[in-house]
Amino acid sequence: MKPVLNRLGSRPRVARRAFTLIELLAVIVILAILSYFLVTNLTGASRVMDVQITKVNGQKIVGAISAHSDDKGDWPRSSFTSEWGDPPNNSNLGSECLYLTLCADKAAGDGLFDEFLGNVDGDQLARRVSGFEVLTLFELCDQWGNPFAYFHNRDYGREDQYETLHPETGESITSVARARKNPATQKYFEPRGFQLISAGPDGEFGSDDDVAINFAAPPAGKPSKE
Repeated sequence: MKPVLNRLGSRPRVARRAFTLIELLAVIVILAILSYFLVTNLTGASRVMDVQITKVNGQKIVGAISAHSDDKGDWPRSSFTSEWGDPPNNSNLGSECLYLTLCADKAAGDGLFDEFLGNVDGDQLARRVSGFEVLTLFELCDQWGNPFAYFHNRDYGREDQYETLHPETGESITSVARARKNPATQKYFEPRGFQLISAGPDGEFGSDDDVAINFAAPPAGKPSKE
């Protein structure tokens, strides 16, 4: 049987059932779950990418460290020299020493690490140091803007205080960086080399997400007396 046309000649309208409140809530819940998994996956991928970038940037620093050892016969120091004067505080020392060694005029890293520089603890040198124009005591920083911890093998037994910032909240973090040991032998990795370590995605040294950049071979030549 053909449908009866109304007076205007059109087909009669069929009433549409509206969404119930429960159905709308169900849709909202499903969208929220999908959004959660999407954000979680994107965040995880972002962290993986940041770790890889930190490793690549760390390798650039390692290259400058190796160039310094080829020239001087020893790795950069991780303690202050008399030429630099006394450190202004006890925070971020290894990273600051790496900056003072590698980034002076005509040094191995001169002009190479400008984008890596930070000053998380906000300190300054007491006097101008040869090779630098400013008193700001910079650190060499990772992808999250926090200083790499650096240890010359002479200082492996030292516990260094580091001031960092939480990458997401910007909250100040104080933690202790230590040279890494082989868990099986309890001996330091690369006893004649150096260690360069990032605090990783959480910005805190000593946690499971720390990123060890490279453990180096012994330097060429004899150790210098610097």
